[in-house]
Amino acid sequence: MKLTFHGAAQTVTGSLHLVEVNGSRLLLDCGLFQGKRKETYEKNRDFPFDVTKIDAVILSHAHIDHSGNLPNLVKQGYSGPIYCTHATRELTDIMLRDSGHIQERQAENINFHKSKRGDEPVEPLYTEEEAAEVEPLLRSWNYNEPIPVADGAVATFYDAGHILGSAAISLRLEEKKNKRHLWFSGDIGR
Repeated sequence: MKLTFHGAAQTVTGSLHLVEVNGSRLLLDCGLFQGKRKETYEKNRDFPFDVTKIDAVILSHAHIDHSGNLPNLVKQGYSGPIYCTHATRELTDIMLRDSGHIQERQAENINFHKSKRGDEPVEPLYTEEEAAEVEPLLRSWNYNEPIPVADGAVATFYDAGHILGSAAISLRLEEKKNKRHLWFSGDIGR
């Protein structure tokens, strides 16, 4: 098993963690880095791995710093399942579409001012329409119900008490007769 922290390490936003087990690659969350546009745009646009090699995403909750880069993941070729709780599924769809809408409006505003200066226009990270492409990939499950997410990997959601549908994730892993139990909290409590 290999665990790599690509976000929310030495920073608060951009939760993005890669678990590799038995040749499968699982993402825990896929959040947006937030901050000044110039600093975060490239960080959000460019994933540090080949997205087409990801087998599944396991989502702790719908907040944008945990789910907000899913449309970009899909835009770049991810087509596998995104596991989450029922409430997280509903909230994620709404929040991602809103995020796409906001990004489109912000790009329009920036481009209005850039055009006056003769500067190159900017593109939103993703659009509302692109955000809608995430919804068909969302697979919702109950709390306390084991989910086989890959060969030798079973996830279970437990109520994290953060927002409606938020979950701490238990990931039971078995690789070459070695058993490991990984806990991922996302955000807990209020």
